[in-house]
Amino acid sequence: MRTADFEKAIEALGVQGLELLKFRYQLNGGVSEVFARMGMLTFLKWDAGGRGFRFDIEQDMEGCVVVDYPEYLDYRRDKDFDLTF
Repeated sequence: MRTADFEKAIEALGVQGLELLKFRYQLNGGVSEVFARMGMLTFLKWDAGGRGFRFDIEQDMEGCVVVDYPEYLDYRRDKDFDLTF
């Protein structure tokens, strides 16, 4: 998938306060992962197929998580954020 396809599908979710952080690409130039932030304590990730994943920072973890590298967070599958292309 192309970057524009992901951007359009993410916009179609209609999630308020969603900020795209990073795109990772395959060798052929297609998008392999997309990382986003929803508010201050929730991070989202989509794989190449558009499956959604979520990571929530709990209040006691707030100072322990480095948000500069969202790809290293421990995401859990969340079908509510699946994309349709």
